[in-house]
Amino acid sequence: MPLPESLHAVINATPAVVTREAQALLTADSIHVRRMSERDAWLETNEFAGTHRLRLWADPDVPGKSRVTVEAVYRPLEDPSRTSRDLERAAEPGSAGVQRAARLLEALKDKLGVTTY
Repeated sequence: MPLPESLHAVINATPAVVTREAQALLTADSIHVRRMSERDAWLETNEFAGTHRLRLWADPDVPGKSRVTVEAVYRPLEDPSRTSRDLERAAEPGSAGVQRAARLLEALKDKLGVTTY
């Protein structure tokens, strides 16, 4: 489940298209996508800029549109007794993670279009 600090937009494309485009944009920016499910419209990157990571969810909205959520997180410490997800925190405003999440969402808006309700 995304953190409340995540970024949101309604993009003019199906969830599968949004997920594919996000993967292409991240790869072009040298950020490796660690896991992706086009069917579930979800992706997660490897760590970049130290300990930052992005996750994207594209949920169906009206036909042909998706509610997109981009989450930027970082892991402030290592603890082998806990899962990495338990250690993650929302990336600080202005951090490399939040800046990259905002750029990704803006690139998706520019490429696929955006709807404002």
